[in-house]
Amino acid sequence: MAQLLHLMKKKAAFMMNLKQIFSVLFLFLLLGLLSTTSAHHKRKLVHIVKKGDTLSEIAENYKVRLYQIRRWNNLRHSKIRVGERLLIYKRKKSHNTKRMHRVRKGETLSSISSKYKIKVSSLMNWNKLRNSKILVGQLLRLYPVRVSLNNKKRLESVGDKLGLRGVPSALTLNSSAVIVVDQNTGKIILEKNPNAVLPIASVTKLMTALIVLEQDSELHDLISITKDDASLERYNFSRLKVGMRFTRGDLLRLALMSSENRAAHALARTYPGGKSSFISAMNVKSKLLGMESTKFTDPTGLNSGNVSSPKDLVKLVNEASMFPIIREFSTSTSMRIRMSKKLHLFKNSNSLIRKGYWDLDLSKTGFIRPSGRCLVMVANVEERKLILVLLDAQATKKREQDAENILRWVRNTSNSTGKYSFLQQSAKKFSNTSTYRSIKE
Repeated sequence: MAQLLHLMKKKAAFMMNLKQIFSVLFLFLLLGLLSTTSAHHKRKLVHIVKKGDTLSEIAENYKVRLYQIRRWNNLRHSKIRVGERLLIYKRKKSHNTKRMHRVRKGETLSSISSKYKIKVSSLMNWNKLRNSKILVGQLLRLYPVRVSLNNKKRLESVGDKLGLRGVPSALTLNSSAVIVVDQNTGKIILEKNPNAVLPIASVTKLMTALIVLEQDSELHDLISITKDDASLERYNFSRLKVGMRFTRGDLLRLALMSSENRAAHALARTYPGGKSSFISAMNVKSKLLGMESTKFTDPTGLNSGNVSSPKDLVKLVNEASMFPIIREFSTSTSMRIRMSKKLHLFKNSNSLIRKGYWDLDLSKTGFIRPSGRCLVMVANVEERKLILVLLDAQATKKREQDAENILRWVRNTSNSTGKYSFLQQSAKKFSNTSTYRSIKE
């Protein structure tokens, strides 16, 4: 009897071991099928590492995750060598050839949904059907309707609500409020709603930079990013993580070049007296510059209470352009900064600078929903320095088109009539010329 029990136990143990072996084999087989399927839907690329490349930049360029590159190439760390060959797997675009279905006799929405594995509710939604009744010969859409940004109901900016965009001007422009001024003479070359008071978004950071520099704070001082800097009211994503430390100079460059909100907030927070004193200093400075229609409520521009007019912003841009460090930082194409033992690339938020078409002394972009797309620049055109202020364009491309149209218009007018002779006849002086100072370098 004892021997029989022993044999039964051995048989049970053998069966358990056999079951485990089959389970492991099945798992390996399943993983192999999944990897084959995955490889089938991806195309293999090879990237040869060049000087200055980092894994994070390569991942960003190929729109893949950094950990994926490390896994594909069996990398234990993020160090790479010049000339090293890295495998990149990009997902193939699926081509669904069956985009429409023509209803045949005897078919119902239910049978069509089963055939294409699509929910009946989705079919009704995509084809705007009120009920499940369909007709023979009717074409049904088998994919969701993609509405372009132009056709979506856009959240209105303040300029839209005031009806400023459609106001006529000498040049057809998408921006709601525009002014172009000869910086040397202070004469207006082009204007559209120049006195309109609108949110200015990150154009605010020019005033932030002025207050920081006029305080004569040491640019080499280290500043830590805190939870206060990370708890902003909107657009809160940033690569500047809580606990990271940067010099005041690096934060200033990131605020002006890449419009980094946490950088701007950290600069204001570390001002003597804190953020509230900093904002008070911004408003005092605006009054000293004669910016009567301007008000600042925060140092980043994220708050729509930061408002100004194109005429006022000309005075701010003119003042900011007197500081070589603001001119340099705001027109830098890009910079690399080491964070968490990795080099991160930050680019200028103004694509006109990245393209290199313009000769700019100063630049600052801005965007929040209430302000639309904003841009201020000091541009060298036909041996003149022009201050351009564009507020509330509907999109980045439209803002760029406005700037390029203005540049083309100024050049054509200058060539056909002499150095702004026609423009200067109809130009107007600023009402407060005492606050307007020309720069002679």
